[in-house]
Amino acid sequence: MGVPAFIKTSVSVGAHVTGVSRVLAARYRGRGMIFALHSVVEDGAVHPDYTLRCSVGQLTWTLGWLRNEGVELVSLDEAIERLTARNPRPFAAFTFDDGYADNLTHALPVMERFGAPFTVYVTTGMITREIDAWWFGLAELIRSEDRIELPTLGRRYACPDLASKQRTYNTIETAIHADFSVLPHVRAAIEEKRIDCGAQTDRQALTEQQLRELAQHPLVTIGGHTTTHRNLALASAAEVEWEIAENRKFLQHTIARRIEHFAYPFGHPRACGEREAAICRKVGFRTAVTTRHGKLFAEHGQHLHALPRVHLADDDTRSTLRCKTDGVCRAIYSRLGDPVARM
Repeated sequence: MGVPAFIKTSVSVGAHVTGVSRVLAARYRGRGMIFALHSVVEDGAVHPDYTLRCSVGQLTWTLGWLRNEGVELVSLDEAIERLTARNPRPFAAFTFDDGYADNLTHALPVMERFGAPFTVYVTTGMITREIDAWWFGLAELIRSEDRIELPTLGRRYACPDLASKQRTYNTIETAIHADFSVLPHVRAAIEEKRIDCGAQTDRQALTEQQLRELAQHPLVTIGGHTTTHRNLALASAAEVEWEIAENRKFLQHTIARRIEHFAYPFGHPRACGEREAAICRKVGFRTAVTTRHGKLFAEHGQHLHALPRVHLADDDTRSTLRCKTDGVCRAIYSRLGDPVARM
């Protein structure tokens, strides 16, 4: 189970107010950062899968806060160039995973307002509607039920209101990522309620035409995100190469542009490692991002296929963003260890 939000907020406020954040920044702040997002939704929208959602208002406020802090908003390509450039100004690059239609309809207008470049990592199956988007099914299951039972795992969850639904989603999602053998049991519960994950994907994913429209915008870079969005660490080397290479081929054919950047599905240590990084290099990707917590340092110039990112949450505040820009999250996750996050 993830750390409760109130604990994370309390730690961030404490680190911010006491100045601990600034002290840690001397070692952990680095040169810049890559933000990781997924879906951007209208203000006031409620979703059990809140970890995948950021509101228009929150994104707008975050971009304004960063600009006021003197953080330059740059493309992923420029972020890579700045790893070794003699430019002391901090920078942030924005990335959006999977291929949500709202990256075009909701995120793009906000990014245009600030002249902020961003990268959208697109899974082939989102566009073709062939993806096994179990996270959509799980969210719909929790949204429609006040009690979730996974009898084969001996687990039961009461979720009659939004707060408990969000806790339940977070708990089950965390359990899946900790042990992917949990996933078939979750799929069984989704199927038992006759929830159509494909219909959920069709409502939320970019169409092929929308992908082309997004790709043509001067602020947007399209990146790869595999063919089926599977956990690559659980696949054979041949399957991993197929997932990555075929996705790149599909995207390049669809938008008639070279695809040079990649994001590992899920991105945590149980989903990708050195093997996947080597295959990304072999296929021809210039960079690849993970979901390991961390800022960007000059040393990452030697680890371009293992770039860390920082998650932008809809409940981020000045204190939590201060801690993220100062590298406090990396300090905590590494237990005051190496500031440079790698595979």
